[in-house]
Amino acid sequence: MTTWKDLITFIQCLSRKQLSQTEVDYALSFSIKDVPWDHVVMLAGIQGVDGFVYSHMKHLGLLNMLPDEVLGKLEESYTRTRKRAISILNEAKILSSLFQQAGIPVIALQGLSLIKVIYTDPALRPLGDIDLMVKPDGKRRLKKLLFHAGYRAPYPTYPDLLFKAGVLIDIHTHVLNLDRIKSRRYLFCEDLKAMWEKAVPMFDQPDGLLSLDPYDNIIALAAHALKHNYSRLIWIADIHECLLKWTDNTFSWEAFLERAAFWHQERVALYSLILVENIFKLKIPLWVKRELGIGKMGLLEKHLIRLRLRGFSSDALCLGLWLCNIREFRKKMEFITETLFPKDEIMDQIFNKNSRKMKASIYAKRMGQALTLIGKDLGQFLHFSFRSGGSI
Repeated sequence: MTTWKDLITFIQCLSRKQLSQTEVDYALSFSIKDVPWDHVVMLAGIQGVDGFVYSHMKHLGLLNMLPDEVLGKLEESYTRTRKRAISILNEAKILSSLFQQAGIPVIALQGLSLIKVIYTDPALRPLGDIDLMVKPDGKRRLKKLLFHAGYRAPYPTYPDLLFKAGVLIDIHTHVLNLDRIKSRRYLFCEDLKAMWEKAVPMFDQPDGLLSLDPYDNIIALAAHALKHNYSRLIWIADIHECLLKWTDNTFSWEAFLERAAFWHQERVALYSLILVENIFKLKIPLWVKRELGIGKMGLLEKHLIRLRLRGFSSDALCLGLWLCNIREFRKKMEFITETLFPKDEIMDQIFNKNSRKMKASIYAKRMGQALTLIGKDLGQFLHFSFRSGGSI
């Protein structure tokens, strides 16, 4: 009988650009079992890796194993992802020219930063929106430029989300959005000047849209994945593909370690490397993990990473690992308080209400929400704590 764990293993096996012979053999042997393919496709979609699944199953001649309805959904998703990625990439080129003409430095983050360099088949990497980072003092000019280009902010509580003809732009001023949670400055340097200095052109325009330096990009991707609790496999796959791409060419572990240390992201980088090593079986040199502090990881850190490898994902996991990276008790408490009870603008976004008009009730509701989540997460925490799997 095929278990849920079997489905996850199969999806993880296919969630990469190139399959080894071992992975091909596993995929072929798995496909002849009694597989609930609708669940496979649903889970792959949730994890953002259904493009990988479709591509490899087509190459291996396994698509005929899928019921027509399931195959139709998978093909439709693959085609839709390709069209959307190409559309977003074309829009990014247009925007790049506008940025150059206006003299506004802008960096592409996350999926957009990878689609041109890492994912030669755009259908492999779903793009929900265009994530752009601008310097804090350039944010107003950027929004004015985008408004002139036809973008609008349709959601009053989300003024940095701009929309036009099916394209959504999310404007950032920091890789961890310090403008939302200021105390995240204890987690990642507030001053990103050195990151801007190393950024490189994404297209032909030297002063148009930029991409992060490869080392900085892996670190930024690792921080982003942790911020979202490693909840989608595609975010770990991104880091895996970056490592494969750049270790085959000019990647230097020494330079990567130097950059991780510069940004004080050794632990955050280490967490992602451990996940990549366990999920994708990419061997990370032991000396690299030692330099990043694997020997100094606390029991809580190790347990939370093991839980993620067993399938646990929640805000509690993210919060727990972040707290392990903040040294001073005062700073920990400030971070917890601001995360639970952020400024009014963010509370408005959480509850879709004007928190300033009903502050007491909103904060009481937020506390109830937090307690409910803690109760739910505690049950999952205990459940996954007794599962096997995952090594550090």
